[in-house]
Amino acid sequence: MRPEFEDCTEVLRHLYEFHDKELSAAEADEIREHLMACEPCLDHYQVEDVMRLLIRRCCSAEKAPETLRLRVRAIYTRTVIITETT
Repeated sequence: MRPEFEDCTEVLRHLYEFHDKELSAAEADEIREHLMACEPCLDHYQVEDVMRLLIRRCCSAEKAPETLRLRVRAIYTRTVIITETT
């Protein structure tokens, strides 16, 4: 695994590109490998996956204006998920 994908911060930083299939096959494989070994990162991935599915399902009838799409994406990418560990 390349050093840049050993760190959870780096994996999470590239998670959007992974979802959008914007990474090389080797990079995607490395992130996939990390997700299989790291439950917190997998949780982030799954939450994002569900959010994308819900947005796609609810918004598939009409295409939003590009300005709205950019604003939603900017807000969505700034969302932070906080989980408690006990």
